[in-house]
Amino acid sequence: MFIRETKKSYKGYKKQFVYHILVESYRTDNGPRQRVLLDLGKLTIPKEQWKLPANRIEELVIGQNSFLDLEP
Repeated sequence: MFIRETKKSYKGYKKQFVYHILVESYRTDNGPRQRVLLDLGKLTIPKEQWKLPANRIEELVIGQNSFLDLEP
């Protein structure tokens, strides 16, 4: 899983809207594909730190406990 930044503009508006989505890659008989799992809105964390929340969400989805989990 990874986070992708997407830019969208609407006809008649000059402004571009930026939002982020969580994407999963998977393989099919016709080759690799990607599907959107979650719309994250606009992230305020630096791009270098996007992998950490993507990994944690993946752990939650597959039911794996994080070794970095600080809660008792």
